[in-house]
Amino acid sequence: MSKLIEIFRERHKNVSSSKLVDEYYVLLRRIQECKKAKNFKKMLRYCQKSISLLEPLIEQTKKEFGVFDIRSIPAIEIGSIFWAIYGDEAQLLNLKEIIEFFPELEPWKKTIEKAFLMKDLAQRIYQYVKDNEGCLQKELKKALGVNEGRLISNVVYYMELVGKLERKKMGNTYALFCKIPPIDGSNTALSN
Repeated sequence: MSKLIEIFRERHKNVSSSKLVDEYYVLLRRIQECKKAKNFKKMLRYCQKSISLLEPLIEQTKKEFGVFDIRSIPAIEIGSIFWAIYGDEAQLLNLKEIIEFFPELEPWKKTIEKAFLMKDLAQRIYQYVKDNEGCLQKELKKALGVNEGRLISNVVYYMELVGKLERKKMGNTYALFCKIPPIDGSNTALSN
């Protein structure tokens, strides 16, 4: 038995399944609102809470429809990307544990695998840019020995979005610069 699942079950033991599923959908809306507002730290808190409600969601969906046919779980899909970019391995490991525990979450195994790749790549990109301020984004593929240009592009995009990197247009590419990550969870970096 997963310790994390035991914690979630204990936390929700006196609450009806339908109330927990209703809360899941409230959190889903809040995740989307926070993402749109670029309040990523708050969004990730809602993702965490939402993940604790996956078991009741699975059970209720199977009870009502006979099968778990939900095709999108933003707490996993969005949360995994941002935890990867922030380098939060503990949250990714928690998410992996939950995905592996429930057979219904099998379709999201590749999502979590990609998140671990993104986490490692984000750390490597940040270090490379820190050591080579103003380097060009198109150089990263060769400099880091990574074959997937699209993956690099996605990671750089999210790193800029959360305030870890700044991109400045240089011809057909971007020059990259490190930024100090925001300490309050907002999307604005501190100035020097």
